Amino acid sequence: MRLLNRYLFSNLLKPMLYLVVAFSLLFIIGDLMDNASDFLEAGTSLLDMAYYYTLRLPSMVIMIVPVCLLLAVLYSLSTLTRHSEITAMRASGISIYRIIRPYMLMGIICFAFTAVVNEYTGPKFAYRADQFVENQKHDEEEVYYERIAFRNPTANHIWYIKQFDTRNYTMQGIELIQQREDGTDHSKYNVSKARWMDGRWWFEEGTVQEYDKRGNRTGPAETFQILEMRKLPEVPEDFMGEVKDPAYQSSMELWNYIQTHQHLLSSKTLVKYEVDFHHRLTMPVVCIIITLIGIPVGAHTGRQGAFAGIMLALGMFFGFYAVQFFMEYLAKQMHIIPWVGPWGAVIAFFVIGSIMTHRMR
Repeated sequence: MRLLNRYLFSNLLKPMLYLVVAFSLLFIIGDLMDNASDFLEAGTSLLDMAYYYTLRLPSMVIMIVPVCLLLAVLYSLSTLTRHSEITAMRASGISIYRIIRPYMLMGIICFAFTAVVNEYTGPKFAYRADQFVENQKHDEEEVYYERIAFRNPTANHIWYIKQFDTRNYTMQGIELIQQREDGTDHSKYNVSKARWMDGRWWFEEGTVQEYDKRGNRTGPAETFQILEMRKLPEVPEDFMGEVKDPAYQSSMELWNYIQTHQHLLSSKTLVKYEVDFHHRLTMPVVCIIITLIGIPVGAHTGRQGAFAGIMLALGMFFGFYAVQFFMEYLAKQMHIIPWVGPWGAVIAFFVIGSIMTHRMR
């Protein structure tokens, strides 16, 4: 059985790798056609262009891998069926579930891979790539600096930051107000510069002023050259959530933003962020659904012809996204519960794919 599993897995893995490389090249060519004029005008070197596409590819993996997985499953199973290999396996007493096990394993591997990329690599690199393009267009460093006003209601902190460098997480021109539970100011920091090092903020060249419960100063402001802020709960990702589009935020960043801003955002805006959060969670699950759909369609394709099977599989593939986007629209318009928008299509197509796979017997 191990030999059979290796044979089936390699029969799927080879076309999968070829398709990933081919689709990645197609993506690079298509993106290059859009940005070539900006690169030429800015005099971008080939090394910088290679750096840009290194940043861009991880964010596209989540879209490339599912379609490549679908086509690889269709090709592999249709080839086995056309050569009567599946029939021979069944005649030898091998169950259909044993045959499809390597394909489900590939679906799980793709799920885990895209989940890691989608959470830790894709959004972060996509944001850096977007900054890179903006820098080429404007030919200035200011695209990396953001002005931020941030409130943390959990810690009763209010931040005003004149410049936040998104590349190395340094700040300039910071005012931090620490408030009491009743909303009165407890202390105020005015800082020239701040750096994120060793898991904490370090304030440089600033003053700190204490206040009593009536809002009166308790004494003169204390000056400092370097101050280690061990107890500050805010991390750079909290401030990045203020400047990054939700498309460039991981699910954890979206969740943290929702938790810290649920009392500051309107109900409609909060719902949009909740839908985006659940959508990002569902993106890797598409690999499992694609595998469940591709297995029965691929086996059917080998017997009845390739064209009809491929069209059916691609129709279901794009149909899934169409249903999901429509339900997400309804969720963002507050017609349905936020989590139902992204997960409704996932649950429906998971059931459809499971039934189709079960009926292969």
